Amino acid sequence: MHVRTSSRHFRTLGTGTIALSVGLGLLAGGLSKPQAASAAPQAPSVAAVRTNVTVSRTVTVEAATSTRVVTAAQPIGARVVTEAARHKGKLYLFGAVGPNRFDCSGFTLYVYKKTVGKKLPHKANLQQKYGKAISKAKARPGDLIIIRRGSYGIHAAIYAGNGKMWSAPRTGKPVSKQKIWSSNYVVRRLA
Repeated sequence: MHVRTSSRHFRTLGTGTIALSVGLGLLAGGLSKPQAASAAPQAPSVAAVRTNVTVSRTVTVEAATSTRVVTAAQPIGARVVTEAARHKGKLYLFGAVGPNRFDCSGFTLYVYKKTVGKKLPHKANLQQKYGKAISKAKARPGDLIIIRRGSYGIHAAIYAGNGKMWSAPRTGKPVSKQKIWSSNYVVRRLA
């Protein structure tokens, strides 16, 4: 279990906070070591115990929302593809970056920012300079695909596996999974 400390200090603790402190102590490895004690010794009075309490945000999040932990444990590429698929059917709009309408680079910008926190520029040609270059043969679902004319990036998409990609194709067409329609493309791994 990963436990991070916080710099928050509490002066006077009631029984509810003491119970939290004891509970965190049990989660962090038992009561054999005190979590954090003040420099001055105090009388063991429940009503006025002075101590520094270290609170683990990780424990709180894991205990409160176990579904979030499962999602975080999912491979990054799978998270990217899952998020891309959630937008199936949303219409193309030039210059749009979601979440209701997208253009091609706005779609990839939105999906990568939401899933892995990567901030991309809003232009396919610029997006091809981000991440690590990957050979087409080693492409994995969740990788960024940039279709090019010569060496200029003209279309951005997300690799879905088996020669397919998720993309916002063009005006009048919705976000969809489609065959990679050009052999002139590069693969970039952002996560």
